[in-house]
Amino acid sequence: MTNNLLIKSLLAVIATASLTACAGDNKSAASFAPKAINDSTGLTIVYVRQDSLLSQYNLYKELSEAQLKKEENARATLNAKQRELEKDAQEFQYKLENNAYATRERAEQEQANLIKKQQESQALYDKLMGELANEAQQNTLRVIDSVQSVLTYIREREGYNIILADPLSADEEYDITNMVLQELNKRYPAKD
Repeated sequence: MTNNLLIKSLLAVIATASLTACAGDNKSAASFAPKAINDSTGLTIVYVRQDSLLSQYNLYKELSEAQLKKEENARATLNAKQRELEKDAQEFQYKLENNAYATRERAEQEQANLIKKQQESQALYDKLMGELANEAQQNTLRVIDSVQSVLTYIREREGYNIILADPLSADEEYDITNMVLQELNKRYPAKD
């Protein structure tokens, strides 16, 4: 246990020292916006802020808004079905308590219809939730693919070796989020 803690502490110190050395080596490098960490191994390292990418990427915003509308519509549909089912159940209970059914078979038939409606309502819920989950997954894959494509393009164009996402601590001069956003939104402009 103590050895593991010691090893982890040592690795953290080495990583911190490496990042500090990398950042220090870059001070004499030619200035361009944004700067990239370029250490003695020749690696150029930059980073992006994922939350900023998602909050400002037109495709993500559009897909999120469309998904939200579909979820609201599904919820409204399901709520209407639930209210209808509750009304039918109350009506059935009222009739049953007041002996409104001419025969026991008629009451059982109405109860079976009520159970069938409940099963149909559950099937509709399952179908709508499945469709929403599938669409959300497809949207996520589409956004990931798009962002990955742009990151690869920028990495190759700018000569970066590594693009990190959301580092715990880094100087803003290594942040290429705006560059990535410009390229993403150039490829997918906002719809008016």
